Amino acid sequence: MNNIKNVDISKELTERYSRFEKLYEGLVPTSDDSYNKGTRFKTVSRFRNYSQKEVENIIQTGSLKEQRKLSEYFFNKDGFYKRILLHYATLLNYSGILIPEPARGRELKQDYIIKRYNQAIHFIDKMSLPAFFTNCAINAFIYGCYYGVIEKLDKNTFSVLDLPIQYCCSRFKDSQGNDIIEFDVSYFNTIFDSHDREIALSAYPLEIQTYYQEFLKGKKKSRWAFIPTDKGICFPLLDETPIFLSTIPATMDYDESVDTERERDLEEIKKIIVQKIPHLQDGNLLFEPEEAKVMHNGSVQMLSGNKNISVLTTYADVDAIISKTAADTASNNLEKMMNNIYYQAGTSSQLFAASGNLALSTSLNNDLSLVMILAYKFQTFVTNIINQLYGNSNISFKYTILPITHYNAKDYIDNAFKLAGSGYSFLLPMIAMGFSQSDLGNLKDLENNILKLNNKLIPLQSSYTQSSSTSNSVGAPEKEEEEKTDKTLQNQVSLDEGGSN
Repeated sequence: MNNIKNVDISKELTERYSRFEKLYEGLVPTSDDSYNKGTRFKTVSRFRNYSQKEVENIIQTGSLKEQRKLSEYFFNKDGFYKRILLHYATLLNYSGILIPEPARGRELKQDYIIKRYNQAIHFIDKMSLPAFFTNCAINAFIYGCYYGVIEKLDKNTFSVLDLPIQYCCSRFKDSQGNDIIEFDVSYFNTIFDSHDREIALSAYPLEIQTYYQEFLKGKKKSRWAFIPTDKGICFPLLDETPIFLSTIPATMDYDESVDTERERDLEEIKKIIVQKIPHLQDGNLLFEPEEAKVMHNGSVQMLSGNKNISVLTTYADVDAIISKTAADTASNNLEKMMNNIYYQAGTSSQLFAASGNLALSTSLNNDLSLVMILAYKFQTFVTNIINQLYGNSNISFKYTILPITHYNAKDYIDNAFKLAGSGYSFLLPMIAMGFSQSDLGNLKDLENNILKLNNKLIPLQSSYTQSSSTSNSVGAPEKEEEEKTDKTLQNQVSLDEGGSN
């Protein structure tokens, strides 16, 4: 007989429910869709198609809401538009450095100051700033601005809720120059389930919760509530308008050109085989109509596997039927249309199909200057957060995002190493390679104190470990490939091939 163990099921279920409740309280909704229409699954919104005229009207005279919806539609639909926006949003590595600033009369080496510095850099590691900034940048390039609200902030937690873009705007700044978010509390009325509405409302600052309750009671006439700047996160790119809207008509022109070119190609490959039934010298038919019909059906069956060939059987005198457009069909139309897209975006098509070096390098520098507009706002935000948590009368902090991209990382690292050889920062090369400030200390402790690699691995002699010696090289140093002109590259190819060019 089996032994049956008595288990207090009700107690176990109560404990599980209690653990779940604690977990549930810590959840943060990822977006407004989290409570949308009672569904538990994210869905992709379906939009109507836009005509060329509608797009031009929205760009020129449309409301901000219409422009943002247009940008979102083409970001989800069009490969060119999406690729351009993602290029800018992900251009920076978002590598940053935290600089401590001890107050006058204080020194960083003092224990109570260095303790706050160590706490600050560990907190920055937990913030996952590259992922957070990338998300903010993508929204800023799609909608013209990123809106968010700090759901929870303390020395252990940093959680942010993305605000629904269609219910946000920013028209004012505070005395410190911070953008103030105005939030439309009627958003909560779109969540029909009362339980879900209460959960969504609880994720917002207390000021928003109170304003919404007063709005329902009629105590507040306006549905727009101000979010305090210490809770709201607003990163406008320029004027909150999607910056690359002007490229959308060019992408539509390209799509139309592709369709036209496809139709032209189909027309050019279509052929018509003509079977001409001859006449006798006296004018009578060589084959009777019934016989010609049998011949026609036989030819059709023989060529039935080729959908691009048609058969014509006739008694008429037909020389040729060619289904083909004129020869001067502007073969470069697609390339011109594609280049026009990047021209409208202010970037270079060389980024995606490089064939030159000088224009590409200049375009990347222009792109970097644009994304640094957002980077300056990001670093100010982090600086304020860190000073709020760890700054005091003895120390303050400054967070700086370095202008490092996936394209210039190698050059930046090389230059940083050269500066380190002259006594400048040792942190910059490590940060440029993707390490954090705490990583550098931990790695050196591991290598020197634990693994003793400083005694086992002796660095080779180099320009950093020995005095410079006289070089036998003559002339200017060799330039990098991207620094050479196209003519220089052509001359090099000619020399390599024995002057055949």
